[in-house]
Amino acid sequence: MKNKIFIMVLLLSVSFWWACNPTDFEPADTTDQRAPLVATHTISEFIAEYASTTGNVFPVRTNSGSSNVFSVDSIPSIGEPIIITGTVISDDTEGSFYKSFIIQDTLTGDALKVSVDIGSFSAVCPLGQSVSIQCNGLAIGKYGDLLQLGTVYYNNDTDTKKRGYEPGRIPYSQFKVISRFNGMPRPESVKVDTLTISQIKSSDRTIHSKIVCIKDVRFNGYGEVEFTYKKLSASELFFAAPKPRITGVPVAREIEDRNGNKIYIATSEYVKFASAPLPQTNMYGDITVIVGWYRDKEINTGSWQLTIRSLEDLGRGFESYHLNK
Repeated sequence: MKNKIFIMVLLLSVSFWWACNPTDFEPADTTDQRAPLVATHTISEFIAEYASTTGNVFPVRTNSGSSNVFSVDSIPSIGEPIIITGTVISDDTEGSFYKSFIIQDTLTGDALKVSVDIGSFSAVCPLGQSVSIQCNGLAIGKYGDLLQLGTVYYNNDTDTKKRGYEPGRIPYSQFKVISRFNGMPRPESVKVDTLTISQIKSSDRTIHSKIVCIKDVRFNGYGEVEFTYKKLSASELFFAAPKPRITGVPVAREIEDRNGNKIYIATSEYVKFASAPLPQTNMYGDITVIVGWYRDKEINTGSWQLTIRSLEDLGRGFESYHLNK
């Protein structure tokens, strides 16, 4: 009898403990409790003041030529705070962005890429999160002619043409100190402009890293395979498959509007949807992209490289694709 009573008490105690210690933990509140960082510059003001065309101290890489497509400007570490604020518009959940994220200025809509040495950054700072960054002591520079915020980094590549200074990643331990999260994530706060392919291709650096929607376009069945433009074979009609021989270079697939204007969607071979089939060539719809740019040589005029964050960026017009993929 005593044993039965003991077992009953034990079971009740375990039940009470289990009720007070659920296995499904509540997510942490991302609201930062430290003193807020108030923006001193818009992103465009920050770029205008601290990003030069040649780099301010560090010599440019030898393959930059007079165009300085790889260059670094150091940002003063002392003096008045230098702070920018923006909303995160990128998402690395599917692997489209690696150790970087992009913020959109809450006032102007301008955007800037930020390099941070941490994987799965969206788990820490998700889409729609407002974040302020104190930039004192950091660097702003061009990597392949695209501006990004980071640190001064010397690339000691075995290829002497690639050896030299470029913007590097901010250590995550440092980023936690110099940044503040402002409230909870609000994905609905992301502002998406609508642009045509021709408007993008005729634009300048002010559009770099912006999020835009291109309406009424299709994947036309062409792209680049090992840097050769061609009509894609049946085995190549995927976003980034088969895996290219030369890795680490985005896989280019062409989209086209009804006026025949064309531009590339560039996808990493490491994304989760790399082996997803491309939509049929007769399917037109709206695509949300983040505008990228890459130019690695002075004689190269460069190329626009549009990135989708996930297949969900294939919007109106691609409903049947999502049902059948």
